Amino acid sequence: MRKHTVIVVDDQKSVRSMIKRWIESDPNWEVIGEAANPYEARDLIVEKQPEVMTLDVHMPGMDGIVFLKKLLPQYPMPVIMFSSSTTEGAHITFEALEAGAFDYVSKPIGTPESLIEAKEDLLSKLYESLNYNLTKLNLTTKKETNSPNKIHSKTTFKRKFILIGSSTGGTTALRKLLDEVDDTFPPILIAQHMPENFTSLFAQRLNSDLKIQVKEAKDKEILQSGHAYIAPGNYHLGIQKIGSDYYTRIFQTDKKNGHRPSVDILFESATEQDIGGKSIGIILTGMGSDGASGLLKLKNQGCLTIGQNKETCVVYGMPKVAYEIGALTYQVPLNEMVDKIKEIASL
Repeated sequence: MRKHTVIVVDDQKSVRSMIKRWIESDPNWEVIGEAANPYEARDLIVEKQPEVMTLDVHMPGMDGIVFLKKLLPQYPMPVIMFSSSTTEGAHITFEALEAGAFDYVSKPIGTPESLIEAKEDLLSKLYESLNYNLTKLNLTTKKETNSPNKIHSKTTFKRKFILIGSSTGGTTALRKLLDEVDDTFPPILIAQHMPENFTSLFAQRLNSDLKIQVKEAKDKEILQSGHAYIAPGNYHLGIQKIGSDYYTRIFQTDKKNGHRPSVDILFESATEQDIGGKSIGIILTGMGSDGASGLLKLKNQGCLTIGQNKETCVVYGMPKVAYEIGALTYQVPLNEMVDKIKEIASL
């Protein structure tokens, strides 16, 4: 049986050896090369043509982000970053994702538990990378494809909430989707699979670039139009009603589908408040099935549901499962999603 192939790029030999042991503990994977810097990595890629590369951006000789920007247009492949959980590490990780990296693994902090978690996370993402839609490294945005004569009319929303779930590829997809959203939109609640320390920075980056207010959600914040609330890493996000108003709910019960935040938890919280009929539910790119069953519950309660189509997903996993179980009312390309939201907003 042919094994899947990886090259490991890190300036520390001990780290390369550790990553190689992790990868080759799975009989389906083989490390076919190791590189201490981007120049060695480039030569290995040309010679070995690996399926996947792991990369540490902190290396001498060439900045890892520059390396990605030079590499991927010539040799498109899934690149899994190793990232520290510090604020600086999060900044660099987002830059890497924007430069075309597939996903990232948080570096272990040295405890046995963190080593096991990092190994399992890496192996999981290696398998995810086999489904990577490489043709969508640089999706054309709606802004670029809009007709210059298109008339943008104001939308009247009868739907009072927009709920979004996403995973692998979601940071880029969310930015593209939210770029077309303005302050007339109802409150948007987002569960994106992401660790602690990353969600706050992600929200800050979006908030500085978009027309709406984007923030990492805190407990018992009143839900306001023109605002997007991102579930904090390692916590679930839900909706609760206090008096006649609706608020965020932040809590830390068990993981669901292996995730906290979980998309299913967010969607199910809306059904528990019986607001499915007042909502639009959206499931974006991501591996696995998180969000599919919750979206079906929402749909059964009257929610209008949208899934990102296969052609524009980085990984067509979560939307695919939602489609297969009948949880989707519509399935559309990412760059047409806001138009679809506006079209159904008054239904």
